[in-house]
Amino acid sequence: MIIMRPHHDSPQFETAASIDHDNPLWLVMWGVASRCYWAYPKFNVPKGTILSAFNPDELLSQMRQVELRYLPPPYQPPIQT
Repeated sequence: MIIMRPHHDSPQFETAASIDHDNPLWLVMWGVASRCYWAYPKFNVPKGTILSAFNPDELLSQMRQVELRYLPPPYQPPIQT
């Protein structure tokens, strides 16, 4: 019989899952051994671009910086004259 016990990192896993859900251009995970959040871009960036941070706010900040650098600006409809 296998007994399932709650994992002591459950809050971090839930936070990573929430960030991942809210940011579809990224794969976000919690690293049990590293004790860090990790983010892998799903868009065109230089090879090896991987982000990590000890807290979710720092990870989100890094993600926004990469998006601003490598994603084209959002579409703006033409100005009507």
